[in-house]
Amino acid sequence: MTNVFRKPVLQAALLALCVTALSALPVMAQEPAPSTQDQAGPPNGGHRGAGQREEHQIDFLTKKLNLTPDQVTQVKAIDDDSRTQMTALRQDTTTPQADKRAKMMDIHKASQAKIRAVLTDDQKTKYDALQAEMKERRESREGGQGAPPPPPQQ
Repeated sequence: MTNVFRKPVLQAALLALCVTALSALPVMAQEPAPSTQDQAGPPNGGHRGAGQREEHQIDFLTKKLNLTPDQVTQVKAIDDDSRTQMTALRQDTTTPQADKRAKMMDIHKASQAKIRAVLTDDQKTKYDALQAEMKERRESREGGQGAPPPPPQQ
């Protein structure tokens, strides 16, 4: 009687092994994906960390506005200060969540004003156009609704 029970179990195990082996073949036959280091863009799946965003923004502004080395240094300092303020605000547990968004917007606007103050008149015109373009893109992404409302307080 033990022979009767062993045969179906053995067949099932053999079938499972074959199915597993056959299902692995297409995966092994594919060409290896190119390394993320060879591709353009951030290596972590399209998301930039704070330092990478800052460098990207500085590079972008340098190219678009033809910033001088002195202006680059000043803009970096403004960005560093802004990031420090934002980090402190995020970590602040005494400020209600509803107020944090407004304060972050204030920090952002102050940062833009400081950057604008560093620019020449021609650069200011280009900077304002870039800001308007980014605002338009952001609004179209959000469906023209503007920024989403803050979550309700609990």
